[in-house]
Amino acid sequence: MFLKRMDIIGFKSFAERISIDFVTGVTAVVGPNGSGKSNITDAIRWVLGEQSAKSLRGSKMEDIIFSGSESRKSLNYAEVELTLDNTDNYLPVEYQEVTVTRRVFRSGESEYQINKKPCRLKDVVDMFMDSGLGKEAFSIIGQGKVEEILSSKAEDRRTIFEEAAGVLKYKLRKRKAETRLDETLVNLNRVNDIIFELESQIEPLRQQSVIAKEYLEKKSALELLEVAFLAHEIEQYHTTWQELSKQIEDHTVEEISLSASITTNEASIETIRADKLHLDEKISTVQDQYTTVSEEVERIEGLKLVNEERKKNANQNKEKMHTDIENFIQSVTEIEDKITAGKEQKDLINHELMLLQKSIQNDDLNAIDASTIEGQIETLQADLIELLNAQARTKHESELISAQDNQNTTKIDKWKEEATKLETEHQLIKQQFSELESTINQARQSLEQQVVLYQRENSKYEQFKQQSRQEEVKRAEAQSQYQRLLSRKEALEEMEDDYQGFFQGVKEVLKEKGKSLQGIEGAIAELVHVPKAYTTAIEIALGASLQSIVVKDEASARSAIEFLKRNRSGRATFLPMSVIRGRQISQSTIEIVKKNDAFIGHGCQLIEFDAK
Repeated sequence: MFLKRMDIIGFKSFAERISIDFVTGVTAVVGPNGSGKSNITDAIRWVLGEQSAKSLRGSKMEDIIFSGSESRKSLNYAEVELTLDNTDNYLPVEYQEVTVTRRVFRSGESEYQINKKPCRLKDVVDMFMDSGLGKEAFSIIGQGKVEEILSSKAEDRRTIFEEAAGVLKYKLRKRKAETRLDETLVNLNRVNDIIFELESQIEPLRQQSVIAKEYLEKKSALELLEVAFLAHEIEQYHTTWQELSKQIEDHTVEEISLSASITTNEASIETIRADKLHLDEKISTVQDQYTTVSEEVERIEGLKLVNEERKKNANQNKEKMHTDIENFIQSVTEIEDKITAGKEQKDLINHELMLLQKSIQNDDLNAIDASTIEGQIETLQADLIELLNAQARTKHESELISAQDNQNTTKIDKWKEEATKLETEHQLIKQQFSELESTINQARQSLEQQVVLYQRENSKYEQFKQQSRQEEVKRAEAQSQYQRLLSRKEALEEMEDDYQGFFQGVKEVLKEKGKSLQGIEGAIAELVHVPKAYTTAIEIALGASLQSIVVKDEASARSAIEFLKRNRSGRATFLPMSVIRGRQISQSTIEIVKKNDAFIGHGCQLIEFDAK
């Protein structure tokens, strides 16, 4: 073993990384006081595992990190790396070159490495123990160490010689062994005390053990009973679940059918609603038309009344006019008579005038008064003019009355025509109103029928919805019950797969059946099927034999026993089919038992099992 190189950074006065190579021979480091010569040996001691800050000439481990100067900042860590040549395998490692690294941070954390791999301080110390290079070895002698060795006591010098001779390692191991022996002796004393204390508890524990075994047997019997009871309940619940499932399926089909019927009815209801809206619109239109026609009828009836009043007035006027015409004709006749009388008088006057003229011609004019004659002439002329005026006035009045009569006749004919037309329109409107009223009544009846049908279907739908909700509740309950039963079944299957209720040894053997153990047929409890009525009787008759394991032959039984011993898994009773022989109860005994009223049957005849 040879020290080849040392790398230092941040350790005490070494602010920058430096490498010191050691060559064959003597390597000397020379320098004035305070130049840091001792820091090199401190670095070697530190990397070899020195934990005392005072041995490194400091008050705490943080003091070995470069603390800075006027021209340089302080560092956060210190690191020393020591490289050794191990070609002679002096150190107990497989490497030809060993590099030991130690690093410390200002936070107090430390790191150790051997060949760049993290390790513990103990690993470093153990590697250098008895190599002469440990932290306690005297291969590194500092200032004042020689004087301390020379002035030390004989016992201290003995330690130095033992270290140099390589005996210290074994002394340390001896000391550790003695310490462990002392601790073991103390533990043995404690164990003896515990044994003494426990010996007084053995008898009560034995009694408790008997009670516990009896409890376990009864518990096993109870678990078997519970398993059988649960299996029976599961069968019942499964049957109930199947029935409920069938009912649910039937209800589902019925629900689908009713849903289709409801959908159809809803479609019919929507059609009826549309028809109802259409009829409402039509009724509204008809009502508007009816209102319009009623107003028109009222207007026409008003006009009819007005026309009748006018007709009545016209008839009255006509009668009046006829009366006036008759009076006028009578007046005309009277006037004509007057005119005729006037003509006659005129003729008479003319005749008299002629006579007078003749008289005058006969020279009788002197005898007539001229003024009297002129007066009579003027009177007659005035009467004639008056008669002519009366005749003209009578003729004009006759023409006016005739024209008014023609005009009134035309108006009356026009009013009669309008009255006939209005009467026809009135009858037509009356007929339309009657038809509309009939249509409205039919639509109202149809709507009432559809409303009754809708209410009936809606009532059915509500009943179906209520029934469907009830069925849904039942189905949810059945589903919940099924889930509970399924969970219970899974728990029971899990218990069955785990062979719960069996003794530990029996359980372990059954778990390895068909795997590491061959020829295992199973436990008696697995191989027989007992009707529910005889479960208790068979369990009492068989007792612990229910957990006896049937195997193919003796070799299989020995293999299973070796398995239990090897794994310390407990005990089990094995029944090899190759050597076991059945026992029969004598027929005479059976005949005696049959006479008892409580006799049911022979146990092996009441259970089911494989013929083999």
